[in-house]
Amino acid sequence: MLYNISVFFSFLQSVIGFTLMSSAVMRFREPLKKRIIAGLFVMICGISLLSYQLYTQGIDSVNRYAILIILVIQLSWFLICSDDDFFVSLFSFLTFVNIYVSISYMSDTLAIHAVGTAFVIQRIIIRLVIYIVILPLLYTYVRPRFRRLVEALDREWRAATLVPLMFLFMQIIVLYYPEPYWYWGQDNWYRFIISTAYMFFLAVYYLFYNQANTIVEKYALEKRQLLMAQQEKLWESELDRQKITAALVFQQRHDMHHHNAVIIEMLKNDETHQLKTYMKSFDAAIDEHYTNAFCSNPIANSIFNVYVRKAEKEGIKTTFRVTVPKDIGIDNVDLTCVLGNALENALEGCQRLPKDVDREIIVTVKFIDNRLRIQVENTCKKGIIFDGELPVTQKQGGGTGTKSILYTAERYDGTAGFSVLDGKFITQIVLNGK
Repeated sequence: MLYNISVFFSFLQSVIGFTLMSSAVMRFREPLKKRIIAGLFVMICGISLLSYQLYTQGIDSVNRYAILIILVIQLSWFLICSDDDFFVSLFSFLTFVNIYVSISYMSDTLAIHAVGTAFVIQRIIIRLVIYIVILPLLYTYVRPRFRRLVEALDREWRAATLVPLMFLFMQIIVLYYPEPYWYWGQDNWYRFIISTAYMFFLAVYYLFYNQANTIVEKYALEKRQLLMAQQEKLWESELDRQKITAALVFQQRHDMHHHNAVIIEMLKNDETHQLKTYMKSFDAAIDEHYTNAFCSNPIANSIFNVYVRKAEKEGIKTTFRVTVPKDIGIDNVDLTCVLGNALENALEGCQRLPKDVDREIIVTVKFIDNRLRIQVENTCKKGIIFDGELPVTQKQGGGTGTKSILYTAERYDGTAGFSVLDGKFITQIVLNGK
C-alpha cells in the first residue's frame, strides 16, 4: 500500500514539475484565470485516470503508460494556456519533454541501489532537488532571454523545432529500445551513450542560443541605426530652424525702421483697417518660423516640435506639460525611440478618427528623482483590442513601436503600459536615469 502511494506521489510530482518548468518561460493566454483553471481541470482528470489505473490494474500497468499520460496532460496545458506562436510552443514543449525524460533517467539512476518503496522515495527526493535548482534558473535567467528571442525571431522557430525533436527521438531510442533503461546493468555501455548525448544536447542548445542572439543583436543594431538616423534628422531640422530664426531676427532688426515708418504713415492717414491687416501679416511671418521651447533638453524639444507641426497640419489639438532637463542619464537614441514612438502612435491614433470630431494629444513629461515619467494621451477609435499587455496594431506591419518602448523601458529598469480610458488611448512610461 505504501509503495502504491509513493508511486502515485511520484507521478504527481512529475506533472507538477513539468507544469512549473514550462510555465516559467510561457506567455499565458488571456483571460488568464479561466485558462489556468481549465488547464488545472485537465490535470486533475489526468491524475484521476492514473490513480484509477494504479488502483485497478496495478503498478506495472501504470509504469507502462504513465509517461504517455503525463505528456498528454502537458500537451493539453500548452494548448489551453500558451499564447505563443505554434512553432514557439512546439519548441518549448519538445524541449521540456526532453528535460523531463532526462530528469527521470538521472533520478532513477541515482536511486538505483534502493528497492521498492525506498527507491521511489529516493527518486522523489532527487527530483525535488533537481526542480528546486532548475526552476529559479529558468525564471530568472532563461525566461528573459527566451522571451527576447521570441519577440525578435519569426520563421527561424520552424527550423529550431528540429533540434529538440531529433534529440527526443535519440533519447527514446537509447533509453527505451531495445529494452528500457531500468533494466540496464551497471556496466551497460548505453549509459555512456546517453551521457554523451546529454553533453551534445547542451552544446547544441548553447550554439543555437548564440546564433539566435546574434540575429537579435543584428536586428537591434539595425533598429538603433535607424533611430540614430532619425535623431540626426531631428538635429538637422532643429539646426535649420535655428538658422532660419536667426536670419529672420537679423532681417527684422535690419528692416524694423521700415516697418515703423509704414506703421507711422498709416496712423497719420488714419488707415486703421490696413494697419490691422499689415500687423497680422507681420505676425504670421514671425510665427511661421517660430520654434516652441518646451524644455531645456534639445532632443526632447526637437521631437516635440516635429510632432506639434505634424499635428497642426492635421488639425489636431496638442497640449504639452513637460519639464525635461538637459542631462537626464538616458541615451539620446533611447530617448528618441521612446518619445518618437509614443508620439507617432498618438498621431496615428488621432488620424484614424474623422476630421469633424475633436482630436487631441496631451503630453505630460516630468523628470523627478532621477526618473523620467512620460504619459501620452490621445483620442482614439473605439474597440481597440489588446493581446496581453500590448494593443493589437491596426496598421499592416506595425506593432514594432510599442514593442520598442517596452524593450527600452526594460533596459532602464523601468515600466511601460498601455490602456484605454474614456475614449483616450494612454501610454505611460517610466525610465530610470543611469
